[in-house]
Amino acid sequence: MLNQSFSADNFRKIIDYENRKGIYLEGRFFPDIEKVTENIKELNTEVRKNKKQLSATEFEEYKKTKKELQRKKEEALIAELQKVSEIIVSKDFKFDLRKNTFIGKKSVYTVADKPENYFASKQLQHNFRRLYKVKQASRYAIVSQIKTLLDDKFPKYIIRTDIEDFYESIPHVNLIRKLFEDNLLTFLSKRLIHIILTDYGFKSGSDKGVPRGVGLSAYLAELYMRDIDNEIKTLPDLIYYARYVDDIIMIFVPSSNGHKCTKDKIKEIIKRRSLSLNLAKTKEIDLAGNNTREEIEYLGYKMIVQDGKVEVRLTDKKINKYKTRIDLTLTSYYNFSKINEKKARKLLVKRMRFLTGNTRLLNNKKNILVGIYYSNSLLTSITDLKDIDAYLNEQICKTISSPDLKHRLEKFSFSEGFQMKRYSPFTTRELSEIIDVWKHNR
Repeated sequence: MLNQSFSADNFRKIIDYENRKGIYLEGRFFPDIEKVTENIKELNTEVRKNKKQLSATEFEEYKKTKKELQRKKEEALIAELQKVSEIIVSKDFKFDLRKNTFIGKKSVYTVADKPENYFASKQLQHNFRRLYKVKQASRYAIVSQIKTLLDDKFPKYIIRTDIEDFYESIPHVNLIRKLFEDNLLTFLSKRLIHIILTDYGFKSGSDKGVPRGVGLSAYLAELYMRDIDNEIKTLPDLIYYARYVDDIIMIFVPSSNGHKCTKDKIKEIIKRRSLSLNLAKTKEIDLAGNNTREEIEYLGYKMIVQDGKVEVRLTDKKINKYKTRIDLTLTSYYNFSKINEKKARKLLVKRMRFLTGNTRLLNNKKNILVGIYYSNSLLTSITDLKDIDAYLNEQICKTISSPDLKHRLEKFSFSEGFQMKRYSPFTTRELSEIIDVWKHNR
């Protein structure tokens, strides 16, 4: 049976889990304990330096001292986590939800950076993930499957759509009813979810929606969509269904009625759950086996179908995203170079290397590779990348006056980074500094 408790022991496991990802919570929330950690590191450094000079007795004394420091650290850490646990289980606990920024016109929320908020959120997500087996779909797998289906040259009918204001439209009453009917979560877990939704309702002025930016919201949204997913999958002639958050694609085999009512059926299924299709982003494509050219955009890829062949390219939105990052990078260099040209130049080169190459996410559990190839590996044409290269060179010529720096930057290439899978390692601190300038250009 899953231990759902918001206990010091469970929080200790969260610290170990986050440490393995390179996220050190002790320094973030418990500075006194971090001092003990530093003492242990200093002791280790001193022993390494003088290892050859240490006698057996002195080395044993070192191990004894280190063990005692580790024991004191663990006791102090458990004591702090126990205090956190007591705050969370008290009837007065609140997450202190705050409106932080915007993505487009959508508000993004955070919770106050306090240990009780952090550990309560993480334990809730753990409970939810384990009990409901909630897992977001793989973008790579979905696009690969769609490409394979489009490549088989058989006639098809496709609907590409999404849900309007998805996160902001999920009704609290329906979501809470589902959580209580399922009876999987403990009362405390459900109470904490209720606290988040109530606080969000007060701050947003609505009895609908889950807060964007809060980790638990993705799990709540996935759970709410399960019944919709399952009902759509029962539609006649459906051979493929995929959803990534609120982006939906459905592929049907040809039907005698021409699928005239299919979109209306989907609209009704979603409406029964108090959600709405985004009609402006709904596209119906009839691949009847003729030679017409059709474009399907999904998850950052544009799939062009013609003459029974599929070409996979970047969407205009993704192309513009790269161009915007180029602009932000060069503008940041221009402004910062007035203060510290040497540092600005180093950061500019790192950002260009990151943009046009590939790297590993060090703070990710699976050390996932990302970059121009690994984020776009299903492309069958590099035409768009060459166009971005041309834009990059044009902006370099406009912005950079130093011939040496200009020559160095002109060696960076999106198309070559893709084709050669160029890889550059970055530290966690470097990655944070690199992407900071693009923070609001997601």
